[in-house]
Amino acid sequence: MKWNGWGRAAVAAGMMLVQVAGAGAAESGKAGGKLAGKATAASAASQPATLVGRMGRMPGGRYGEVSVVRPEGDVHGFVVLYSAAGGWSAADQATAEALAKAGALTVGVDTARYAANLARDKESCHQLVGDAEAVSHQLERQLKTSRYFAPIVAGIGQGGALARQVLAQAPENTISGAVTVAPAATLDARFRMCPPDPTVSRRKTPGFVDSAATGDAARLVSLLAPHLRDGSADELDVSDLPLVELPARQGGMAAGEGLLAIVISGDGGWRDLDKTIAEALQKDGVSVVGWDSLRYFWSEKTPAQTSHDLARVMQTYLARWHASHVALIGYSFGADVMPFAYNRLAQPLKDKVSVISLLGFAPSADFQIRVTGWLGMPASDQALQVRPEFNKLPLKQVQCFYGATEQDTLCPALAGSGAQVIKTGGDHHFGGDYLALERQILDALRRNAAGR
Repeated sequence: MKWNGWGRAAVAAGMMLVQVAGAGAAESGKAGGKLAGKATAASAASQPATLVGRMGRMPGGRYGEVSVVRPEGDVHGFVVLYSAAGGWSAADQATAEALAKAGALTVGVDTARYAANLARDKESCHQLVGDAEAVSHQLERQLKTSRYFAPIVAGIGQGGALARQVLAQAPENTISGAVTVAPAATLDARFRMCPPDPTVSRRKTPGFVDSAATGDAARLVSLLAPHLRDGSADELDVSDLPLVELPARQGGMAAGEGLLAIVISGDGGWRDLDKTIAEALQKDGVSVVGWDSLRYFWSEKTPAQTSHDLARVMQTYLARWHASHVALIGYSFGADVMPFAYNRLAQPLKDKVSVISLLGFAPSADFQIRVTGWLGMPASDQALQVRPEFNKLPLKQVQCFYGATEQDTLCPALAGSGAQVIKTGGDHHFGGDYLALERQILDALRRNAAGR
C-alpha cells in the first residue's frame, strides 16, 4: 500500500487512535517521512482512548481532545462539528447529541483549541481538510461502519466560517459538504489555509453548501438532517457500486471511436491523479467510468466478487455508451487489484479490453481499505501476491508506470516480460505530471484498438 494524495495530510493531522468498546481492537500505524504540518501520530496514539457507550472524549490529533457522539442505531453520516470562537460549550454538546439522534456519527471540535494548536505549528500554511478526513477514516473504521461516509463539516459563527473554508480547500469526493449558520465574516488568521492543489482538477465547489444567515443550533440540525442517508439509494448508477460517470464530450478527438475507460482509484478515493486522468480522457473523447476504491473496498471484497462487479460495469457501459474498446486503468490500490479482476472475466469481456494500465503497481494486493495503508505501511498479512496474476495477463496490452524514486513498486521487475514498463519522474505521484500519463494511456488505447 502506498501514500495517496491527502493521506499525507491525514498523517500530518496526527491520526488519532481509538478503541471503541464493542467494536474490536484499535488499529495502529506509524508515520514516516517529511509531512505537511510536521505533526505525528505519536501524541494522539500513545494512550489509546475508549469510547464507552454512545458518548466520550478522546485525542483528535491537531484538533486536540474531541467530543464523540454516535447514533443508537445505524450510522447514516459523519459530521465534524466546529464550535464557535469561544470554544466547545454545553450548547455545542447538545447540538452534537441532536445530530447523533438524526443518525450522524458526530465529532465535536473546540475551534479555539484547534486554532491555538495550529499557531504552534511552524508550517507556512495548513491542509485543514486532512484533519477532518483523518478523523472520519479512523472512527468509521474502528466502528466498522457498513460503508464509508465522507464527512460533512458544520458550525455556527467562527465554526461556520471554518467549515466553509475546509470545503473550499477540499478535493472532490473528500468532504460531502458544509452546513453553516450565521458564519463569521472572517476566519481566525491562525488557520492559515493552504490554497487548493493546482495539479488536481476541480469544480468551483467540491460539495454541497447549506447555509442560513441567522439562526441557532436547531436551525443547523434542520439544515443538516436531510443530508443523512442510509446509503441504500445514493450510489451513482449501477446499483450498489460507487461509480462516477464521465461520458465522452461530443467533438473530442476520439469521438466516434467507441472508446471506454474504467478507472479504479487509489485507496484515497476518487480524487487527485485518477480523477484528473479520467477528466483528461473525457476531454479527448473517451467515455470514462470512475470507480471509487475507498467506498467500494471499505468492506472486504474477494477477487471473484471484484471481477463480477467489473463485469457488470463493463456490460452496462459498453451497451449504454455504444463502446467497443475498453481501457482498464488502476492507480495504486486500484492497480494492485486489477490483474485479479481481469483474469476472472469471461472471455467475451476480455476480448473487449485493448489496454490495461497499471500506475503505482505494488507486489501485493489487499482487498479491503486499511488505516495503515494511508500511513504508507506495507500490505497486510492477508494481502495476495500479485506477480502470479500479472503473469496471466495479455502482457503486450499492459502498461506499468512507476516513479523514479518510488520504492514499493513491482514495475522494474517486469522489464522484459512483454509489458510496456514506463519510468517517470517523481515518486508515487509521478512528479504531478498527470496529463503526460493520460497521453501515453490514450495513445496505447488507440493503437491497440486499431489493431484489433
